Parts: sequence; C-alpha cells; structure tokens
Amino acid sequence: MRREEFSQLLATRPVWLDGGLGSMLIAAGLPPGHGPERWNLEQPARVEAVHRAYVEAGCRVVHANTFGCSQPKLRAAGLDADVATVNRAAVAHARRAAGERALVAGDIGPTGLSLPPLGNATVADVEAAYVEQVDVLVAAGVDLLSIETMYDLREALVALAAARRHDLPVMASMTFEARKRGFFTVMGNPLAGSLATLAAAGADAVGCNCSVGPDTMVAMAAEALASVRVPVVAQPNAGLPRTTPEGIGYDAGPAEFAHACAAMAAAGVALLGGCCGTTPAHLAAARAAVAKP
Repeated sequence: MRREEFSQLLATRPVWLDGGLGSMLIAAGLPPGHGPERWNLEQPARVEAVHRAYVEAGCRVVHANTFGCSQPKLRAAGLDADVATVNRAAVAHARRAAGERALVAGDIGPTGLSLPPLGNATVADVEAAYVEQVDVLVAAGVDLLSIETMYDLREALVALAAARRHDLPVMASMTFEARKRGFFTVMGNPLAGSLATLAAAGADAVGCNCSVGPDTMVAMAAEALASVRVPVVAQPNAGLPRTTPEGIGYDAGPAEFAHACAAMAAAGVALLGGCCGTTPAHLAAARAAVAKP
C-alpha cells in the first residue's frame, strides 16, 4: 500500500484495527513464559485463527504477530530461529487470515535494548535491529508498518527512521500513563510533545496504545487530537487485568469499550482498535456502536 492509498483509506473514518493478540493467544493456550513469537513456528493455525476472528469481527487492519520479533527480543526469548524466518512466517499467517478483506500491518515493538542512562545500548544497536526487522517485513509483503507500545521517544524515532526508508504508511504509537501533571511515558516523555515530534519526523498517523483502559484513553485521544494534524490512533486495553478462576481477565467488557470508542470516533480519532485484553467481541461491539445513527 502506498502512502497516498493510506490517506484515501482514512477518508472513511474510523478505520478499525484489530485488538489484543498476545492476550488472545494466551486464551488459546499459550503457556506462561512462552513468548507469542514462538507460535509463529510452533502453532501457526492458532495464530491464524486469532487473526481470522478479528477479520470476521470487521477489522480492516490486522497486526502480524511480530511485535517481539526484532533480533534482540528473539534472543532474549531464547528463540534461535533467525529474524527473517520468524517474521516471514508471522506475515504469512496474517495474510492468509486477511485475504482480500483486511490489510496486514507489520507490528514493531520495543527492542528491549535500553539507551543510556538506563542501559548501555547505542543508537546504532537499536537502529540495526529495526532496520533488519523492517526490511524483512517489507520484503514479506506487509501493507503498512505499525510501531507501537513505545515508552522512550528516542527509540520510537529510531524505529520510525528505519520504517521511513520504505514508501509504506507508518503508524507510530506510544504508551502513556496518567500522572498528576498529565500523560507521560515511564521515561517521562509527555504525550503532546512526543506525538508532535513523531508526526514531524514523518509518521503518517500517531497515537496511544496499551497501559490504560477505555475511559482514560478517551482523554488521551483528546489531547492527541489537539496536538497534531496527522490522523490519530487509539488502542486502549480492556481496562485493568484481574485474576479469575479461568486465568487473567480484564474489567472492561465489550459494552464499556464500545462506549469509549464511539466517543473517540465522534471526536475525530481516525484509527481505532484495542490492546491487551480486548477481543473480537470488543471490536465488533465498538463497530456496532459507532455505526448507530
């Protein structure tokens, strides 16, 4: 997909992204401590089934299971397979599920490397990891690139620069928490300034994902809309995690999620989806709520 085509797609707002992937794989039987990226090779049918469920729920974009598939992340997970093998497999699973009904986004998360003062990684280390993964994702045929759950603006900018080497649309989202003085990442990066910086650096859409539930995301989206002129992305969690007899659950059901999505769509958010704990039911409910006259 060319960037011009992405702009045309956004003319029919909102564009529906998928929801939680890792949490859905856990619900499908992913063992504790077993990274989701492993299932690209070990359980391809289960990965594809999750993607297909989101497509059936009406999602226009599904994220390939590549969030943790940079070289540093794969190494930390003890996965010896090379970056190309794991990323190509993930894109293939998403593509089969998407068919002609949905687009496939190459999902790019933090590398796990820490820049000073928290760690000793260099910008060159981070850049090499992102360039490698992005090049594989583009060669594998993704329609767009989605940088998400970034908590260090410096790393997000390196990821964006790697993505901008190609002529594909790029969404860039960071994860913020609510503090007394406003919304900040754990590294202290403020929401408005961070998203404006990413937009100025060439992101086709910017926004927020993870960390917070639907209600807090409504406030974050409002600040994002007031801070940038590019399309805004919002992907909240399904509330807070809680322990249930069946495992980890979340306290925001489809109805609450849908109510928040309707508010964000009305405010002008261009791309709506979910993060941890959200399911195809959450996205289907949100689509129905937004479609109501």
